[in-house]
Parts: sequence; structure tokens; C-alpha cells
Amino acid sequence: MIRSILTTCFLAGIALVCFLSGAGELRKSKNQNKLPFPSLVKDINPDLDCPVVEKKSFTIVMIAHNASNWCEQALRSVFEQDYERYRVVFVDDASVDGTLEKAQQFIVNNKQDYRVIAIRNDSPLGPIGSLYRAAEHCQDSEILIPLDASDWFVHDGLLSRLNKIFQNPDVWVAFGQSIDYPSYETLNSPFFDWRSIERAGFGCLADFSNPSIAFYASIFKSIYLSDLFVDGRFSQLSQFYVIKLLEQSGGRIRSLSEPFKFANFSFHQRPMQVLSNERMILQSRQPYRPLARLPTASGREKRGVDLVLFSFDRPLQLFSALESVQQYLTGYQTITVLYRVSDNRFDAAYNMVKTAFPLVRYLKQSENPRKDFKPLLLRTILNSPSEYIVFGVDDMIIKDFVDLNFCQQMMEKTGAYGFFLRFGRHIQQSYMSQKPQAVPSSVPLNNGVFAWDFRKGEYDWGFSNNMDMTLYRKSDIKTWFTELNYKNPNSLEFKWAQHPPENTIGLYFEYSKMVNLPLNIVNQSDCPHMNFMTAEELLVKFNQGFKIDINPLFQVMNPSPHYDYIPEFIPR
Repeated sequence: MIRSILTTCFLAGIALVCFLSGAGELRKSKNQNKLPFPSLVKDINPDLDCPVVEKKSFTIVMIAHNASNWCEQALRSVFEQDYERYRVVFVDDASVDGTLEKAQQFIVNNKQDYRVIAIRNDSPLGPIGSLYRAAEHCQDSEILIPLDASDWFVHDGLLSRLNKIFQNPDVWVAFGQSIDYPSYETLNSPFFDWRSIERAGFGCLADFSNPSIAFYASIFKSIYLSDLFVDGRFSQLSQFYVIKLLEQSGGRIRSLSEPFKFANFSFHQRPMQVLSNERMILQSRQPYRPLARLPTASGREKRGVDLVLFSFDRPLQLFSALESVQQYLTGYQTITVLYRVSDNRFDAAYNMVKTAFPLVRYLKQSENPRKDFKPLLLRTILNSPSEYIVFGVDDMIIKDFVDLNFCQQMMEKTGAYGFFLRFGRHIQQSYMSQKPQAVPSSVPLNNGVFAWDFRKGEYDWGFSNNMDMTLYRKSDIKTWFTELNYKNPNSLEFKWAQHPPENTIGLYFEYSKMVNLPLNIVNQSDCPHMNFMTAEELLVKFNQGFKIDINPLFQVMNPSPHYDYIPEFIPR
């Protein structure tokens, strides 16, 4: 009897422990699924109809890939709208069936060329990549309507209807139904389970595709490029940008039970395996916080860029580097030279550099440079209000015109980790590795800028942290520059390279803007260099009144960031 009672108590105890443990796991599971911030904005009413007080500006982004049989019908449905305040950005996504030529002829014949911008992708980017390129031509306040060139609007009053919908300031995104062609089956707009969204966010919506959607350009422009990329290219799933629109809107969404377009689904089906793989990636992406207000161009003002150059016993090279900066580089706030010398002869030569470039700030390291390099560098970085920084070394030459303000703005727009002035489409050799390197798969943006994924690059193209004229956000590098132990630029670069960024997207121009001339070496290392002249010999040249002639390097097509080049010395 007693044994039976003890057994019963023992089993009950186990059951209680299991129950409590299970309850704890349940609570833990629920907490894991809950967002750390509210996904919905309070006190909004997107379903309210408001009086029409203005005519909104619309841009129809028509995306065409081998749609020559359908593009005229798509364009006709746009040109027949009873609303005038709209324009079209027609993006031909590397069609090979004459789509662009046929569309352009139709546009001219209908006398609509005044309202159409035509863009051609040299290689296919897909719907999201094409939309991304088109958005660069749009004002923040414009409302974008993506439309595949094989689809068409359902009636001529669609833009007038959407103008009424967007009168409500609580509507940032609007959905409509689609009519499947040729079955004519009605495809509903997305259903929003607000309770689930409030708990887990908009990421739970991953099944809709090819939505009928309209949205403000500014919230699309606020999506980071890395969140639209999968495996080094633009995703093929519209959800990748749609969910980011919804997350930023915080519930400022109007879903209508009326059709926007005929969707020619038989024309643009994509492989199910691709869709399945990308859905898994989509669900792993970090959510965005809701925005308090619509972003505007004024909110993406210039942030300021600092330029920091490192130099050791190289006054002649530093002179040429500063001369090239003065001649070709714009858009920086301050230039600081952090330098050290081995004796008074080099110190005197640096004083001549200071006289030639008086607007530069010079910080000389002490007789114990291994101790003061880090404090001086941190003071330079942290005591400046600029939010961006570029590091360079004294043997570099800027070889083409470049505006750092533009680079910074591209960083703001794309959310990229860095803008790499040393790269271009012609950089196909690794000087340090003495091996060929392929230009990684890259996505063309606008204004001759390309984007790529570091993880897809080899040798130099996979090296994200460097001192060779790359634009970084100070906020992205502050932790490592503060916590790492380093005593000079070489040790800093080596240790910093051990901590690659989570954001793997970099930007570069079609043609590189700088080149390194490895005439000699200042520290013992395994790095190759030309052994052209020693520091002593170059010092003699400098004291004789010579400098490097940088003019022959203008727009030189160097095959690698470091370039074996015998310079000509000319009088200063």
C-alpha cells in the first residue's frame, strides 16, 4: 500500500515536472515567434474614404521580358486611362524577340513618347531588379504600379479609382484583385490576419504572388538592396519587396475586393523549385520596424565624408596622392593625414608637403608609434560629425573624377556595406595573390554603378575590409576599430579582415577610380612590390624638387588595384 502511494506520488511528480517544462517551452516558443517591436501602427484607419483634394502622381512600371506579343495590349490599357497625371517607365529585361522596338513604335504611333521613359537591361534582372532600376527615375511622392508587359489594366478608370484611395493619408500600399487570363478566374487580393501579423509580423505572408499592388515610391526606395538579393542576384519572388513595403507601412494598407488587372499567369510562371528555395530564405530575413511617416528625399541628406590617409617615410608618394585627391575627388568634409617618420630628414620633407597642401590636417605619430596609432585614429574618426569615412594609403593615386557625396547617396539608397573605388569591370587580376580573378556576378544599378555579393567574389573581390579607398559608414566599423588591438595600418587591416560584415553587398563603378603604385614597401611582409626605388632614393628625388607625374594615369585601365607602373618624375 505504502509502495503504491509512493509510486503514485513519484509519477505525479514526474508529470508535474514535465508539464511545467512543457509550459516553459511553450512560453519560450511563443516568445520566439513574437516580434521585439509592434508590427502595426495604432490609431490609423486605411479603410476610410476621404474627399479628393489633389491629383496624385502615378508611375506605371511596365516590365517586359520577351513580351512582344502582349506589350501593345498592356500599353494600350495604360494610355486609355481617363486620368492624366501619370507616366510610364518601360523596362525591357534583356528581351531577344524585339519587345522594346515594338513597344517604342507603338508609343510613338500613339503620340505618348512624352510620358514614357524606356530602359533596357543588358542581362535579365527579373521583375524586382527591373523595378529597382525604374524606381531611381521616380520621385518619392509618386505612386508606383508594377505591371508585367504581358498583363493589362481591367478598365480605363483604374488610376482615377486609385487616386481616390490614396487621398487617405493612412494608405501607403493598396492591393486589388487580379483576373486570371485565359480562365477569367478572379484571384483575390491578399488576406490579412491582423492578429497573426500583430504577433509574428508580416513575414507570415509568403504565399501570394504577382500581386495587383500600388505603393509610394519612397517606401520602396527605403528597402535595402541586400534584402532584395538572393545568392548574389535579385530575388524572383515579389514577396521579397512586398513584405518590406508592408512592414514599413505598419498596417497603412488598403485591400480592395475589385480587380486591377488581367494577369497572364500562363506567360510568366517560374520554376517551383526556385520559388520554394526563395520562400525559405524570405522567412529568415529580419523584419523592418514600421515607419512613423513617409520617407522623403530631404530625409536622405548628405551625411558628410571624412578621408584619412596613412603615410610612413613616403613624402613623395603622399604629395602625389594629395595632388590627385585635389584634382579629381570632391564631396569630402575633411582630409586627415596620419603619418610617422624614421628620422628628421623625412620629417623635414613632410613639412614641405604641409606647405603645399595647407588645408589638410596632419597628425604626426610620436617616437613610440606602436602605442599612439590607435588613439590618434580613434580620435580622428570619433571626433568628427561626419557619418562616413574613406581610408587610403600614401602610394595610391586617384585616377578619375569621383564625387563622394554621390557614393554616400548610393550607400544610403541601397544600404550597401561599402562603396569600393578600387574596383571596376576591368579588375581581373589579383596583384597580391598573383592570380587571375573573375569579376563576380554583378547587378547593374544606375549611373554606372554595380552591386555584388562579397561571398561570390574571389581574392580581392571577396575582401570586404580594406584601406584602399572604400567608403564605409562609421557606425558599421566603430566596434571593431575600438575593440581590436592594432599598432599600424597593416595590423589593423589584417585583424579587421577577420570580421567580415553580415551585410555582404558592395558597390563599385564600371571603371575604377584609383590605383595603388607599389614602388616600395615600408613594413616587412609577404606582400609583393616593385622594388623600384627605396624610401631613401625617393626622398632624394623629393628633396631635389621632383614629384610623380599623375596625368598619364588618368583613366588608366589597370588590371588590378595594385599596378606595376614606372612613373615619370617631373618638377613640382
